[in-house]
Amino acid sequence: MSIVYFVIFPILASFLTPFSKKYLKYLSFGINFSLLIYALTFIPLKSPIVESISLNLPISISFILDRASLFFIILFTLIMTIFSLYNIKESMRREIFILTNIFLASVSGLVLSGDIFNIYIFFEMASITAYIFTSLKRDKKAYSGAIRYMIVGSIASIFLLIGIMSIYLNIGSLNLLIIGKKFLLLDTPIQSLILISFFIGFGIKAEIFPLNFWVVDIYQATDNKINLLFSSILSKAYIFVFFHLAYILHVDSKILLFLATIGVISFGVAELSALNSRDIKRIFAYSTLGQIGVIFIGLSTIDNITLLTGAIFLIAVHSITKVMLFLSLDILEERFNSTNIDIFSRFSSMFLFTIFIIGLLSLLGLPPFAGFIAKLTILNGLILDKDYIFVVAILIISLIEATYIFRLLGLNRDREKKEKLEIDLNKKILLSLLAIIIIYLGVSPQPFISICRDVALTFIGGVHV
Repeated sequence: MSIVYFVIFPILASFLTPFSKKYLKYLSFGINFSLLIYALTFIPLKSPIVESISLNLPISISFILDRASLFFIILFTLIMTIFSLYNIKESMRREIFILTNIFLASVSGLVLSGDIFNIYIFFEMASITAYIFTSLKRDKKAYSGAIRYMIVGSIASIFLLIGIMSIYLNIGSLNLLIIGKKFLLLDTPIQSLILISFFIGFGIKAEIFPLNFWVVDIYQATDNKINLLFSSILSKAYIFVFFHLAYILHVDSKILLFLATIGVISFGVAELSALNSRDIKRIFAYSTLGQIGVIFIGLSTIDNITLLTGAIFLIAVHSITKVMLFLSLDILEERFNSTNIDIFSRFSSMFLFTIFIIGLLSLLGLPPFAGFIAKLTILNGLILDKDYIFVVAILIISLIEATYIFRLLGLNRDREKKEKLEIDLNKKILLSLLAIIIIYLGVSPQPFISICRDVALTFIGGVHV
């Protein structure tokens, strides 16, 4: 069994496009589901699996699978399987099939890479795929969004390259294990240059304040089904790499406190912005930025396992919830050709409205949904550290979040005459399964909390060992 398959198979599948035009949607599901099953076979993993290709150069190819990276691989392949199942009754454009496979290969490569140059390669692959995804609607807004995304992404790439070059010139290696051992021996100005470069490069992609000014317009210009990939997979892959590098470089506690503070500010700014928005896509985008801020708070520690466990739990729950919400919004936009909040007062479907209730209340962190357990665990972790300011800030900002969520849900009661929605059985089954997962993790969270705790313990190992 080779972990390279998680990267190689999706790329090779892209070359099957000319030979299977009529069956791309089935082939897409088969690839994603097969990789999910393959990932699940690694669950008994006790020690890291390392696969390397030595090129007798400073640049090497190294992949490392441990419980932390496996967690993200399973999450990503699960979401891609759901994505392909949702589209199973729709015709799949050739470019979508190619892009989704390259996308899966790139995010898998990001979380598996054991050297920083490979991280850069997959960083660029994921970025280029995202630019093309944004332009797929082929209208003025989509092209404008793609160009803006490309410009901002190029800035992120430049800063990331500066950090990588500084590491190689001063350490002489791009291997993460060696970098972790030698980083603290560097002069303070060099350390600062590297850390600032990585913060800007990955901060832009991880969508954290103040580097996330571009994100909401991209979400609004992009198809809902693509947005779920951005929110549930891409941002999480960048967050993983960002904090993976932070732990490897043994960043100072003051820097971690700075990241946590940035997380609180990001949460607050995003939820205040959502409060004033009249477009559901923008609301969901701001919500994603807010939850990323909370994740930053949870991951900005190295000695509070409860806090880290809550952050890992929230990553999984938020990803699943955003898949459900964006797919539900896709049904509404397809029917009404709009994402203005007024469409919530125009449809009649108890099923779809229930799905929105479960998803939005889970994001808010109310019982008996999984989001409640995630946020409660994070708050417990903060209380253990006596970070009461962060606790109060999260609770106050959550009240702002509650305001626009209940306002949105209340719109469905505004009209007596609503248009009845007929929802495909396949979509109903998928959305129901996602809702059941959210409720189950809220009612019986302990087994998954134990998994998240193992992931957290591995994650802070820094270099997977």
